Amino acid sequence: MLNVAEIADVLTAHPGVSRAGVAVVRHDGRDVTIAAVELTEYLSGPVLRNHVRQQLGEDCGLNGVLVVDRLPVADGAVDGAVDAEQLAAAVADGRCTLFEDPRDDVERRVAAIWSALMDVRPVGATDDFLELGGDSLSALGIIAALEAEFDRPLDVYEFMTASSVRRLAEMLR
Repeated sequence: MLNVAEIADVLTAHPGVSRAGVAVVRHDGRDVTIAAVELTEYLSGPVLRNHVRQQLGEDCGLNGVLVVDRLPVADGAVDGAVDAEQLAAAVADGRCTLFEDPRDDVERRVAAIWSALMDVRPVGATDDFLELGGDSLSALGIIAALEAEFDRPLDVYEFMTASSVRRLAEMLR
């Protein structure tokens, strides 16, 4: 695993990011690495997370990226360190989606289809279709591939309502 400064440097070098800060926080009894970013153009947390993973490797340790209007700075921090408590709160209340590997064969198959048809690597089980850059054209392609893979009809409403690999896999089981 790389250090938080290396992750922040890769994020800050992205043309759509103006500032970034990274901290390790506790969530569900484990340490997770979260970045907070200020943007110059619209990008989603999962897209930026995947950018870092492509630049530094899958094992870089970055679990999630929180898009913020203003970087949360810890009280009294002279070095401008990001406020880890605010990042932990964002994870706890669901404002920052953490990358989760698919946990079974159905989730892996759904994630593989999303990855192939959207050209996004990796796709996590809780990643949101729209946040990964999905649109109506990619939705139709994914729906057709899922119908062929699982031999089950799937309509656009079901697909968009599910919005994540995990919820879609639950429907397909």
